[in-house]
Amino acid sequence: MYTIYQVETMMHSVVKERLEHAELHRRYSSALRRSRARSTLRRAIQEGLRCGIEPHEVEREFTMTLQQIADR
Repeated sequence: MYTIYQVETMMHSVVKERLEHAELHRRYSSALRRSRARSTLRRAIQEGLRCGIEPHEVEREFTMTLQQIADR
């Protein structure tokens, strides 16, 4: 049988662990989205360069994509 103090202490540690886990999951998801966005952007730039896209167009698209990622 646990005392009320022991139960509160256990619950506090459980909540703390869950918050830490949620923060790690949030960071992982954010990094994964950025990685996928970079990969997609890299492929789009390579395809655009193969099709004769101008460097200033690549820069504009790159800037727009980065802004979209930052807005998330």
